[in-house]
Amino acid sequence: MNYSRALFFLLLLSVLLKSQTIKAQIFSVGVKAGPLLSRSVIADKFDRESFTTQTKLGFMAAGLVIFPMKDNYSFETEFGASQRGRKILSNDDTWTNNATYYFLDGSMMLRKAFPFYLRKNVPSKWFVNIGPNVSYWYSGKGEIGVNQAQKYEVVFEPMPETPPGTGPDFDKMYISNANRWLFGVNIGVGFVAPIKHNSKLLTELRFTSGHTFYGETNSAAWRSLGFIDNLRSNEKYLSLTAAYIFEFNVQEGRKGKSTKDKEVKRKPQKKRR
Repeated sequence: MNYSRALFFLLLLSVLLKSQTIKAQIFSVGVKAGPLLSRSVIADKFDRESFTTQTKLGFMAAGLVIFPMKDNYSFETEFGASQRGRKILSNDDTWTNNATYYFLDGSMMLRKAFPFYLRKNVPSKWFVNIGPNVSYWYSGKGEIGVNQAQKYEVVFEPMPETPPGTGPDFDKMYISNANRWLFGVNIGVGFVAPIKHNSKLLTELRFTSGHTFYGETNSAAWRSLGFIDNLRSNEKYLSLTAAYIFEFNVQEGRKGKSTKDKEVKRKPQKKRR
C-alpha cells in the first residue's frame, strides 16, 4: 500500500470512529455545484525543467448527505462527477497539451462548525472540514499541437503498432498503465445560512490535494516524434461550491404521525339512526 492509500484509509478510519456519535434521527440531503481550478504538479524536480504547467478551469456537481453529531461536529458524504484536467507546455513551451479529464468522485468529511449570527435573529454557522477524497478517471479528451491544435480522445491502452501502408491515429491519446483510481485529501472552509425552516444554503471553498500519480513518465503516447508528456504527476485543485440542503427529522415526523393517529382515534363516532 503506497503513502496516498495509507493516508486515505487512515482518514477514513478516523471519520468512521468519530461518526459513532451521529444522531441518526436527523440528517440533511442536498445538491452542490460550482467551478474549480486544477493544476498538475510534476513529481520529479529534474523533469519540471522540461515542462510548464498552467491552471485549468473545470466544474463539479454532487449530491450530499450530512449527519449532525455532538459538539457541533457533523459527518458529510458526497457522490458526484467533475471535469478537471491539465495544461502542459513542452519543448521550450512550443507544444501545448490542453487535456480535459472526466471523473466520478466520492468524499467523506468530518466537519466542525462555529455558530454566529449573520444578522439579528438569523443564526448561522461557519465551519472547517477535512476528509479523504477518491476519484475514478473514466474518460478524457484534449487538444495538442504547435501552431494548429489537433483534437484527440483519451484511450486507456498502449499505442498499437502501425501496420505498413496505414496512417497514424492522430485523434487518440494512448495512456498505458494509468492510475485510474486517484486518492487525495480535502480541506475546506465555508458557512451555512438558513433560507427557510428546513432548508439552508451551504457555501464552501475547498482545496483538494491529490496523492496519486496519473501514471508514469512515459505513460502517454501520441503519434508524433515531437510530443513528450509526463504523467508522473498529481493534481491539486481549488473548488468553490454552493449547496442547497433540506433538513429532515425522522423523530419529529414520527411524533407528528403518532399525534394525528391519536386525534383520529379520539374523534367520536356518529351514532347510527
